[in-house]
Amino acid sequence: MPNLEVSKKDLEKLMGCSYSREKLEEDLEYIKGEIDSLENDSIKIDCKETNRPDLWSVEGIAREFKARKGDKKGLVKYKVKKSNVDVFINSNLLKVRPLIACAIIKNVKVSEELLIQLIQLQEKVGENYGRRRKELGIGLYDFDIMQPPIYYKGFKDDEIEFVPLEWRVQLRPSEILAQHDKGKAYAHLLKDADVYPIVIDANRTVASMPPIINSQITGKVTDKTKNLFIEVTGFKWETICTALEVMCMSLADRGGVIYSCKLHFPTDSKPYPKKIISTPLFKTEKMVFDKSLVKEMTGLDLKDKEIIDLLSRARFNTKIKSNKISVEYSSYRTDIMHPVDVIEDLLISFGFNNIEPEKIEMNVIGSELPQSKLIDFVREGCVGLGLQEVMTYNLTSIENQANRMNLVGEELVEIENPVSINYAILRRKLTPQLLDFFSKNKDKEYPQKIFELGTCLEINEGAENGVAQTNNICVALTHSNVNFTEIKSVLVSLCKYLGKECVLKKKSFSFLSENSAEITVNGKKGFIGEVKKEVVDSFNLRKPVCVFEFEI
Repeated sequence: MPNLEVSKKDLEKLMGCSYSREKLEEDLEYIKGEIDSLENDSIKIDCKETNRPDLWSVEGIAREFKARKGDKKGLVKYKVKKSNVDVFINSNLLKVRPLIACAIIKNVKVSEELLIQLIQLQEKVGENYGRRRKELGIGLYDFDIMQPPIYYKGFKDDEIEFVPLEWRVQLRPSEILAQHDKGKAYAHLLKDADVYPIVIDANRTVASMPPIINSQITGKVTDKTKNLFIEVTGFKWETICTALEVMCMSLADRGGVIYSCKLHFPTDSKPYPKKIISTPLFKTEKMVFDKSLVKEMTGLDLKDKEIIDLLSRARFNTKIKSNKISVEYSSYRTDIMHPVDVIEDLLISFGFNNIEPEKIEMNVIGSELPQSKLIDFVREGCVGLGLQEVMTYNLTSIENQANRMNLVGEELVEIENPVSINYAILRRKLTPQLLDFFSKNKDKEYPQKIFELGTCLEINEGAENGVAQTNNICVALTHSNVNFTEIKSVLVSLCKYLGKECVLKKKSFSFLSENSAEITVNGKKGFIGEVKKEVVDSFNLRKPVCVFEFEI
């Protein structure tokens, strides 16, 4: 969660009012923030709004406060003027760091407060929203030193050198990664890259090597800087556009004038947009949902005018017609994915402390879910058969779930912004996880007989959220002489214990040998068999493995 530090005087100047500690604590609820400390002029804020980078600066906080208090309601509208500055993107960065979005801010009155907030916002957005600069990196430059057009191009190590920020001598890209503090901290982002991404102007003056470091010539912003060039590089168009707009908004709130840059892409294929685009975009999105959902989820019986007012305080343009609520909001609000998110904003405007709690009218006695009872019953049966229970992570990798299992074209539930490729998807089967468990315990005593009861997820367009969840049982055995007969005897014994009929039908699977079959238990499908040698080898196992898995 981003921890922010702002000047109390600066916030009061932007708001046009003074703040006591009590009043500040009350208003910070609008951004899910709390005061960590308040000493002299310094306010340290713990902001728990992790999906809204537009709030991670004093300008963003003031912008939200004004709307929530009713001073400036509805969509934030920023005027963007044309600059006729062209930015050309080279195709040799396609596999390195393909995308860039740019803007120019003119007539900026750079003060000490602005510099502090600008650097803080740049770092917070890059580190938190940008996953430690992996998804996006932000560069700020003195535009008056730069000569358009601007180029975003990949250079080999022996083709370019420049003086990095806070340095005195020119270095090649590899030397920056090895010697400069920022280079050493983020060198992994350009590991194995065949070229280094460089932002450079028409005079071949290097602006930066994204997302590592700016150059000393153009990348040092001071109180003498009047016009700024901003670039954001990364992999996803929506992500870098959001970051660019957040930076532009903060500077515009300080009196700066936003000018666009015209981006020329090398191709019209992904991830590049299909046409020349001028950024920043400041687009809007729309959502429509039933008005009844507001009362259903909040318990509040609000009139149409009240709903419109509360949502306008959350920066929505709202219309209500035929019991349908239509909201328009800024595209940088990437946290809005469902009507629930809109209703949450309505409640923030209303004030959680203003909701009167109601007395519970009926008393109920809690009881264990039937599914939980069944899972415990299955667990006891497995333990009774001499199996040891293990628990693996729900998050796993495509390598384990598909590649090592000989599964081609497997549809998996992927995480949009994974922290690591090792935890990029949600498991579809338990079997790969147990094989991976064996690989981590191959030096332990044999035989190894294990089971796991756990949730699995798969793509299902018929489900409400497009994903179906099942509870599976998986049993895996490994030792020198394990075979189909042994694993089948475990399955038959378990089904007999459960009082369920088990039907086996000969069927081949890509990860099982010829000694395999499809299982049907109580109408639920599964599989049983000896794991193929190449799959065993892919998990670096020393002994053969037999397995069965089915939904319970």
